[in-house]
Amino acid sequence: MTQRRYLLWTLLLVSLIVIVPLTSALAQDDEAYIENRQKVMQAQGANMGAIAGIIKNKLPFQHHIATHAREIQWSSTLIADSFRKQITEGKTDAKPEIWKEWDKFMAAAKELEQESGKLAEVAQGNDMEAIEAQVKKLGGACGNCHKPYRKPKEESYKNK
Repeated sequence: MTQRRYLLWTLLLVSLIVIVPLTSALAQDDEAYIENRQKVMQAQGANMGAIAGIIKNKLPFQHHIATHAREIQWSSTLIADSFRKQITEGKTDAKPEIWKEWDKFMAAAKELEQESGKLAEVAQGNDMEAIEAQVKKLGGACGNCHKPYRKPKEESYKNK
């Protein structure tokens, strides 16, 4: 083997030794970001589901609705950081439009925060009609993000 070939093979081997672990670490890093953002969104869904269950099943937990609404409000403040890193590949249903329309995405997250805060206030009054009307507004705020920025169920990574 010539010295030139030996040098090329050595450079190739060193490159592989450096690049492969680096790309693996980056993929793990992306997975950690995705997992974090999914936990934030699962918290949102769990609290919204609890509110819906209380209303639908006429459970005697109306006084819990305000707490669930505040949880949605608080966790909505985590959305910006959770989605700041653009990751659209892997186990995620985030669409690239989030980052292409970042200001609109953030406005939708802010609306979620505001509507959940309003629900927390309305829920203090035990007026179920007012509570249900505000829950619908809150659900609309959820949809303002889900419709444009989350892959539809049939395109979800969960179905692949």
